[in-house]
Amino acid sequence: MVDSGRKIKKGIFVITYVVFSLYFLWQVVLHPLMDAYIPLGPIYTDVAKRVESPDGKKTALLIRRNAFDLNYGIKIKEGMKARTLFWTGDFVPDMGVDWNEKIIWSDDSSFIVMVLDKPAYDRYYKISDTQKGTYREENIKYMCAYDFKDHRRYDFNEKYEIISIMNSRCKEKRLDETEW
Repeated sequence: MVDSGRKIKKGIFVITYVVFSLYFLWQVVLHPLMDAYIPLGPIYTDVAKRVESPDGKKTALLIRRNAFDLNYGIKIKEGMKARTLFWTGDFVPDMGVDWNEKIIWSDDSSFIVMVLDKPAYDRYYKISDTQKGTYREENIKYMCAYDFKDHRRYDFNEKYEIISIMNSRCKEKRLDETEW
């Protein structure tokens, strides 16, 4: 009788070990390798926007990954090659909010900007069982960019630099500093 209990415990341990090993192998080893070619994610990944560069040589894919947090990324496809330029930091995965995602190319296809714009909206919280409180959550704007000439990534902290570079490489003004 004691022997069968040990066999059951050992079987449970082996099954648990195999499941966790396969999960680790997928998430840490295989998933990052496949991520450059197949848009898969822990919960889901989709292509939010697909924008071709003005010269027609590159296609930018705005990838939205919703797992425990919401992340955005830009992948560039040039012919058969694909590479990820950057992933954003974590956002709250609130699917009821429209982030107004935009991809903007410079006229010479040497600079790409990703803009996320979360509009202000009312948030509700519970005061008691019968009362709800509300407050207005502010508008959040987020901007990342990549310069193909200098092979440099620009983060949100460098938004004025991003705006000046983009506007210098375009015939007409595409980004307005007064909006930020």
